[in-house]
Amino acid sequence: MTSGGLVAEMSAACRERLASAGFQARAGGVFTRAVDGEVLGWLGLNRAVGGGGGLVEVNPVVGVRHQALEALIAELLGAKPHRYVPATLSSSLGYLMPASRYRPWMFGAEAPVGVVADELVAAVVEYGMPYVQRHGSLTAIVEAMARGEGVREFVAVRLPVGYLLLGEAQRALGALEASESAIAHRQDLAAQRFRGFAAAFRRRLNVSRGD
Repeated sequence: MTSGGLVAEMSAACRERLASAGFQARAGGVFTRAVDGEVLGWLGLNRAVGGGGGLVEVNPVVGVRHQALEALIAELLGAKPHRYVPATLSSSLGYLMPASRYRPWMFGAEAPVGVVADELVAAVVEYGMPYVQRHGSLTAIVEAMARGEGVREFVAVRLPVGYLLLGEAQRALGALEASESAIAHRQDLAAQRFRGFAAAFRRRLNVSRGD
């Protein structure tokens, strides 16, 4: 089987099983599942092709997306909001499992594609869904980011906005200032983009406080 054919078979097998588990297929290997009015359970099937004898390696990433938070971030960055990308907080599935390490699923080896897909989706349900449920509210997401969960530069934008949406203006400002301090000596594009976000965020914060 060609690598393209294997990817197509893997994708179809995972999509069918994830639909049975309540996930909606989106573009780009993303799946979502409703948690409440503002939060989506989120799953991304990151894949690498051809690394080992024509195998397809899949790394599932499980997370949650808070729609209002992501919409406000897009507005502050001057971007068009997306309906389901990115996740607000996420983790590679392997790190949620008992071994707590990187754990890919390999398609195209000895086991049939359907068997591997069964194992992958079973792990998503058993280990990924409790993660989604633990982070199923804005308060839980913000508390997790405040504890240090998530990628630092990703959280730098989301933690202040989360606090703002919770009505905690002082914590929002404190989180923003901490992130600004961390990049004070950087001039790369990511740092410049963050400074633009910070300026827009301060204007929004001042409006919310009536300054």
